[in-house]
Amino acid sequence: MVNKEIPPAVAAAEPVAPPPHPEERPCPEVDYFQRQMNGLLEISDLVGSVMELDDILEQIVDLTARLFDTSACSIYMLGPKRENLTLRAAAGVSPHLIGAKKLPLGRGLPGIAAAENRLVAVEDASKDKRHTAVFGSGDEQKHAYICAPLRIQEQVVGVMTARRYGGRTFSEDDCTLFETICKQVAIVIEKSQLYYEKLQAERLAAISISLSEVAHYIKNLLQGMKGGMYFVDLGLKKGDHEHARKGWEVLQRGNKRIASLVENMLNYSREMKLNLQKHNVNSVIYEILHQIDDSAVERGVALIPETYRDLPVIEFDYDRVYDALLNLISNAIDAIPPERGDGVVLVTSRVSEDGKYVEVEVKDNGIGMSEEVQAKLFNLFFSTKGVRGSGIGLSVTRKVMEQHKGKISFETREGKGTTFRIHLPVSREKLAFDPGKKE
Repeated sequence: MVNKEIPPAVAAAEPVAPPPHPEERPCPEVDYFQRQMNGLLEISDLVGSVMELDDILEQIVDLTARLFDTSACSIYMLGPKRENLTLRAAAGVSPHLIGAKKLPLGRGLPGIAAAENRLVAVEDASKDKRHTAVFGSGDEQKHAYICAPLRIQEQVVGVMTARRYGGRTFSEDDCTLFETICKQVAIVIEKSQLYYEKLQAERLAAISISLSEVAHYIKNLLQGMKGGMYFVDLGLKKGDHEHARKGWEVLQRGNKRIASLVENMLNYSREMKLNLQKHNVNSVIYEILHQIDDSAVERGVALIPETYRDLPVIEFDYDRVYDALLNLISNAIDAIPPERGDGVVLVTSRVSEDGKYVEVEVKDNGIGMSEEVQAKLFNLFFSTKGVRGSGIGLSVTRKVMEQHKGKISFETREGKGTTFRIHLPVSREKLAFDPGKKE
């Protein structure tokens, strides 16, 4: 059978679908209204989010830029002294300007909107003398500009802005919608502030309530150090260097524990400033294992690394993650009774199944934990080590993970051992990874 092409004349004669009925044609006004409602709903969902404030604001500026079809959208926040506006989040603007671009209150269109507590909209900001242009951002071109204050009650805490190029201005409906979004943003900021204040209050309350426990812990350490001082004095008086050496070792251990306690208390109570740089987690693991291998051998515990080569390079604070992992590995060693002599601590690194995290797992075959201990595990100053533990280490470790936008989890069975896992987010760069390669 031969296939024949349909002649053009025949093809043209084929029936054509009738045009839609006028009532069935999409209405631009309805479509625009629907987009507005969908955008507001998305932003409303973020109000109830538990994400960090900066992450929420970043999503809001992206959503708003798409909703208004604008070239750029920014959020400025007033500083504690209420003198300057600082760029906190932006879409369509160089990321290098975030945190760096500042405007004095009353200067520039955003500064005026904040100082006078009102919406400001202009058809062409490039010709407005009040506008403060940013070099390299396209501000010298003709563009419509809108900015409105972010208010908590009657207090202005920041400003939100948007700009349009190509001669398109902001209508009255646009201004109304923009102010509505600004009210939602203010709610997000207020919620974040209240949550932060609650956390600070809880931390201070926990520290205040537990001061007696800390004092008791320090008292026990000092008692041990007094014993060390006695042996040092005795050794010096009798010329017995062995007694003096043993006493000195006791003093060193006590001093180290007190220094660790103070550092952990400071880390828990103050806001951490992370020094984020790109590292391979495996380097942290091997440095820790090399440092504590001798003490593990003394307790009859074998430290076994099972790390994977070609892990994605991730951004984290090396010292903070080092301390967090050192705490977990030290706890794993302490969880194994020294008299057993067959203790094993397995330290594994891998990429999570979804590819979003680098996981480090610390697994021991120690005594495990009861349900009562599990319920209190991350409580400040709770410890199962008696005088050897301050009860701060795990609380600080969890805080370090939260600061890195990671997480910590554990599994345990009494008499069978415990497994702790930390999850650190993978860097945004796409790096090659083969989960089958072990080091």
